[in-house]
Amino acid sequence: MLRNILAAVVGYIAMAAVLFVLFSLLWLTLGPSRAFQQGSWEVSGGWALGSVVLGLVGAYIGGVVCARVAHDARAATILIAVVLVLGVVTALMPVEMAAGPRPDDVSMMAATAGARQPAWFTWLNPLIGVAGVWFGSRKLRA
Repeated sequence: MLRNILAAVVGYIAMAAVLFVLFSLLWLTLGPSRAFQQGSWEVSGGWALGSVVLGLVGAYIGGVVCARVAHDARAATILIAVVLVLGVVTALMPVEMAAGPRPDDVSMMAATAGARQPAWFTWLNPLIGVAGVWFGSRKLRA
């Protein structure tokens, strides 16, 4: 059981690291002018679509890492539960958003703190994570 818990932790760390790198690259690719709607803190459709794709990729990689470290399929179940619980907790947390219009030049950290996503999108993130981990860890279930 300890190996399964370790596999879930390592899978989650791998997922977080991959997502950090991928979202940093997406930010560098799009920049503030295409990541947000004009003069607003509302994310653009391109950013939302990129978030879905990158979320699936990151969760998939986390599932693969989990499967390689794990003893059996319970590790993937643990990781899926962690992703789901943390995703729901994040969706339920109140978010302080930046006030006023968005400046043209904004750092990635300021963008992360000020970005406004539709409420439904916040609830979609845990489902994306669960699906990605499930597909990535399929080796355990085969």
